Amino acid sequence: MFRPMVHFLRLLVLSLGLIAIRPVFASSTVTVPPPANAYVLRVDGLACPFCAYGIEKEFAKQPGVENTDVNLSNGVLIVTVSPGTAFTDAQLAQVVHKAGFQLKAVVNRPAGAKP
Repeated sequence: MFRPMVHFLRLLVLSLGLIAIRPVFASSTVTVPPPANAYVLRVDGLACPFCAYGIEKEFAKQPGVENTDVNLSNGVLIVTVSPGTAFTDAQLAQVVHKAGFQLKAVVNRPAGAKP
């Protein structure tokens, strides 16, 4: 008689505990600022992992590019460059265009880089 009740209470406590901690994990997104030597680009059309691969591959061909990071959920591309490497907005737009996309905006540039 008591076993089913104990089992039910355990499930109830577990369920309530999971419901209680859900908002903590849902709101714990951490935004990491881009490196100081990075361009942050808004790119139109980034929608899938293949898109990310294509644009990362195109930027990897450019001299001085150390790393690329694509955030598909908001269409942002972070291009980290080696010190002393600089791109104009036109050069960035050209590389993005070669990959099959359109540059919407350059959100951030490394210190000293000119548009």
